[in-house]
Formats: sequence, structure tokens, C-alpha cells
Amino acid sequence: MEQIEKVLPKYGENIIAGVMYKNHFEWYVAPKNLWKMDYKKLYTIWKMLYERTGRTLSQLENDIGSYEKFCEKRWGIEVLDGFTASHFLAHLFKCRYSSDELHLLKMVARDDRKKDYDASLYIDFDRNRMYSQFPKPENFENFVPIGWRGEHRPFMSLIPSDKRF
Repeated sequence: MEQIEKVLPKYGENIIAGVMYKNHFEWYVAPKNLWKMDYKKLYTIWKMLYERTGRTLSQLENDIGSYEKFCEKRWGIEVLDGFTASHFLAHLFKCRYSSDELHLLKMVARDDRKKDYDASLYIDFDRNRMYSQFPKPENFENFVPIGWRGEHRPFMSLIPSDKRF
């Protein structure tokens, strides 16, 4: 199984996501686009934007690939939900961070890099909820699967107290 390598948080690129899965909480740092939960919704929006600006489906496919190729970038996972979370998180195994690691990294970061260490997402696979603190217009909450609740709001109070940083 291909696992992506551990990366440091970088504002707008590699974001910090808290994940609750089977009553177990972990922090992950991974590329931002992996966390758009429903790739069908994302691809449809890109397709509409291309059409509105007079570009063709072939231009879209040249830029980001066909829908199938696009999903392959996330190991074939079209919709990230409770059914696919285990497969997804297995690919991110090396991307886990403890709260102590994140706290220490934020403390020693230069002032102009501290924002890199702000948590962006909290995904609770046990309760089908996703909360985003990522600045608009990214709108992660618009890409939750059907039956999920997505909100743009502070979530640190929802994180287990021993896992906060």
C-alpha cells in the first residue's frame, strides 16, 4: 500500500486535520485537496466553472485529468466517509502527528509561519460531521458526503482535551 510521506504543515498546502474514527482521535497533516470529502461534488463544480468560462471538457481533462484519473490521485476513493475512512487513513499512516509534536513545532516556528500550525479541519467519522476553520472561499463544508453535516465554525472545543495543542 502506497503511503504518502510525512510533511510539515504549510498554510494553504498541507493542512492539519483532526480525525475521530471508531472512537479514536488522531491529528494528520496532508495536502489540502485530499480532504475534500466528496470528489464527485468537487469535479462537478470544476466542470461547471470550466463551462461558464467557455472552456471545454477536454481542457478540464488536460488540466486536472478525467474524473477517473482525478480520483486515482486519492487511491480511487471518490467519497471519503465511514465506509472508505480506513482505506484512506491507511495511506496517511506516516502523516500522523501527536498533539505534543504539533505544539512544539508551533512554539519553535518563526512568527510568520505560526499560521501553518492552525488546525483546519475536524472530521468525525463516527457522527458523520465535518467542521472547517479553513479561511473562505475554500468551503470544505460544501464537499461533505450525502447524509453528513458540514459547518464552517471553530471546533477545538470538540477535540478531546488531552489532544488539543
